[in-house]
Amino acid sequence: MYKFYRAMGLINNTLKTAGKLDPISLTLCIVGSRKIYREDNYAQSPWHIFAPNLKIYGFDADPEACDEANAALEAQGIHWFERHYPLALGRAVGEATLYITRATHCSSLYEPNLSYTSRFQGFNPSLNIEATVQVETTTLSAFAQEKGLESVDVLQVDVQGADLDVLKGGEALLAATTLGIIIEVEFSEVYRGQPLFSDIDAYLRGQGFVLFDLLTNDGWCRLPRYLSPLRSQRRTGQLLWADAIYLRDLLSHDQQPQNAHLQTPVHLLKLAAIADALDFPDYALEILVHLTLEYGENPQWNCRQEIFSILEQVQPLMDRDITELPIAQLLLQPGG
Repeated sequence: MYKFYRAMGLINNTLKTAGKLDPISLTLCIVGSRKIYREDNYAQSPWHIFAPNLKIYGFDADPEACDEANAALEAQGIHWFERHYPLALGRAVGEATLYITRATHCSSLYEPNLSYTSRFQGFNPSLNIEATVQVETTTLSAFAQEKGLESVDVLQVDVQGADLDVLKGGEALLAATTLGIIIEVEFSEVYRGQPLFSDIDAYLRGQGFVLFDLLTNDGWCRLPRYLSPLRSQRRTGQLLWADAIYLRDLLSHDQQPQNAHLQTPVHLLKLAAIADALDFPDYALEILVHLTLEYGENPQWNCRQEIFSILEQVQPLMDRDITELPIAQLLLQPGG
């Protein structure tokens, strides 16, 4: 599961202080929302910048995990909306087999590929199948229709091989509203018959998303062979999985009809805030410059003052004349 390791970003902090984020709301859907790490407390995550205009919908096939998360939220007294639903999301409404593994967070709608994973150190016995149960499945689109959920700004998916099914089960909603996707991808069949990174990447590129990063800092992303006593200090094993971050590029000069309806000032500002929350401040700043140059006649979208304030707070720039920077020159020219 994707974990945050940084505090509120400089850009979002500056925008929040200036009141620029006040009209912005964010809806985050987390499929596979079992809370395992301290970072899974979203009061400690960069998404907290959007509170109280923050809505988090979590989904997990384990009812106990959802009950625990909801009880903890009630005791915490949060000032945003967050609710976890005991639902198995997939490609279609129906029934499926849930393979419950010894490590519960490895359970999946796809059967663990034990003949393959047993060749690696660390997988077994976590993926050993303890039981199988029949579960009802639904889709993100069906849930949204039932709950009146009109948009999903950011989708986070970690469902052990069934990730592409979740995307396809929410295709219309995601195409219409979603700006960022964080999704677990596998490069080999950890689960039998599962879609791999190449399948997910092709699908998301076809939906107008751009791959920004593959996060492989988790020690379990690369595993060595079980039988071999030899280990490389540079290459710790085969790359088996990663967390992929996809964002829309609303500034592209290429024709991307999938993104045309999202090229509005409110979506641009929201995308900039999402990019900073995901630790892409360079992209966030590029968007803010574009927003200011294209829509800056309206004070609500003019971020010129905030951009200069951000630059003035960057330590390596404190001894420089920031007006000489290309970004500053662009904003200082007539009409900027």
